[in-house]
Amino acid sequence: MTLLAGWLPRRDAPAAKPLRDELLGSSRLDERALALAASLTVDPRRRRRPRDTSPRFEDNARVLRAAYRMLADDVRTGQFVTPGAEWLLDNFHLVTSEVNGIRRNLPRAYYRSLPVLASRGHDGQARIYRLAVELIAHTDSRLDERQMAQFLTDFQRVAPLTLGELWAWPSMLALALIENLRRLADQLTLARAARHAADRYLLRVAPASVPEPLHRLSSPAFVVQLLRRVREYGVRLSPIRIAVSEHLAARHTTAEETIHGEHQRQAVAQVSISNAITSLQLCARIDWQDFVEDVSLVEQALRRDPAGAYADMDFLSRDEQRQAVESLARDSGEAQLRVALKAIENAREAAATAPPGAREAHVGYHLIDGGRANLESGLAHRPELRTRLTRLMLRHAAPLYVGAIAALTAGLVEASVWYAGLAGASRLLQAIVALCVLLPASALAVALVQHGVMRVTRPRRLPRLQFRHGIPEASRSMVIVPTLLTGTSAVDS
Repeated sequence: MTLLAGWLPRRDAPAAKPLRDELLGSSRLDERALALAASLTVDPRRRRRPRDTSPRFEDNARVLRAAYRMLADDVRTGQFVTPGAEWLLDNFHLVTSEVNGIRRNLPRAYYRSLPVLASRGHDGQARIYRLAVELIAHTDSRLDERQMAQFLTDFQRVAPLTLGELWAWPSMLALALIENLRRLADQLTLARAARHAADRYLLRVAPASVPEPLHRLSSPAFVVQLLRRVREYGVRLSPIRIAVSEHLAARHTTAEETIHGEHQRQAVAQVSISNAITSLQLCARIDWQDFVEDVSLVEQALRRDPAGAYADMDFLSRDEQRQAVESLARDSGEAQLRVALKAIENAREAAATAPPGAREAHVGYHLIDGGRANLESGLAHRPELRTRLTRLMLRHAAPLYVGAIAALTAGLVEASVWYAGLAGASRLLQAIVALCVLLPASALAVALVQHGVMRVTRPRRLPRLQFRHGIPEASRSMVIVPTLLTGTSAVDS
């Protein structure tokens, strides 16, 4: 039996290494983005879905909560806590907030709609998540808004991203940062377990019972804690100090080098944890609406609107037109960009022949208004059957609406007259019943038809301009509200 046998920390399955790769400067990070775009292959099968990350994410949240409770107990009992653990303890509220944000902002159905990789080594992974992991690994989790924008821009020089991927980018970053924090927390808890194992051993070992020399020590944290505590005990545990020294000499190292290496490991972990937490704080501060619009190739294409109105619209109006681009394109960034450019081309063709100020010159007319059918034809896009039926109904809305009310009213009146006839009413009485039922039957028919219309067609938000710098002269209007004035006090009011 060797010295310390049974007191070394139990080795379960090895913990995953932190997301830490070669640190790259801005120029080399640009090159990395271009290389990734060329190497990552998106699975062409439209029914292929990304591998579900929810089980791993929930396990990450559970592990981080357990690590927080464990480290908090150490603080309460006055035990040693590493600087990295202090960072995690002081900022765990932010980690909890981001975990809840991911659950809220990244529904499983939305995640499953993202393009999935078929590249070797990343098969089944969402492409945008792979980008987040790569950026975090090559920056040691220290993110910068300008750096992120440049990284995505460089990637899209080779492979355009979809709008869905860009909107998922904030959640992917948070997801990858939480993953990295979990891996770093695993390292903290493994080192803590090694230190506690050393403490337990020294509490029970007796100098007289020191067995044969030590053959192995697996954890630097165990060795460092052992050396520190042996110095506290003094000469009584000198056989253990000698055994540790012999073990280290057999591995061509010394106690000083081991202590220095462990302190360096703690410093690296502290930097990585502080970087990850600082990046989570940054992600919570960034205006992601502006960020996505700045890096989106579709947005840049739509801003070429010949009418010049698109850029002056409010966010929801621009977003409605971007959603129209998504619905017309396949699940790829190239297809979405092609749809946006085709809409701009149609708008330019209309602007060349239409009078100044014509709405046909606005790209939105071709995406969400009367020019949509022509755009779909140019893209060889065939809408779903439900969409085609809805459009057919809207084209003949007035006759369908009035006809449905008339038919339903006639049916109700006819049913009343028929029932009266069954009861033995005369022709005259049946006519009186028809007249009496006509008004309530029409009211009921109107209510039923309107309810059906509300189920078939949803209210649409009218596109609007934002007018950030006030209403220009050419856009000013007068709104006239008919009002009945009953006296001078009403005029003042």
